[in-house]
Amino acid sequence: MNMRVMIINLASVTAILALLAGLASAIMAFTGAVDMDAYKLIFNLASLLWFITAPLWFVPQIFGESWKEAGGKAWLKPKES
Repeated sequence: MNMRVMIINLASVTAILALLAGLASAIMAFTGAVDMDAYKLIFNLASLLWFITAPLWFVPQIFGESWKEAGGKAWLKPKES
């Protein structure tokens, strides 16, 4: 498997996990399982991770033609319009 495809696959899984972590932190904060400081820390880290990994997953073509080609071979592909 091509290294770029592996990076895009890892980025897609990481982005989804980051979204789930942000959602889980919000649910835990509003149910009282964690305090507001822990919620802010978890949510900020999850948001940072999302914004780092999402471009590799959703728009790999901004990094060049070879990344676009690798994005076409990845596990999870966004729907093309």
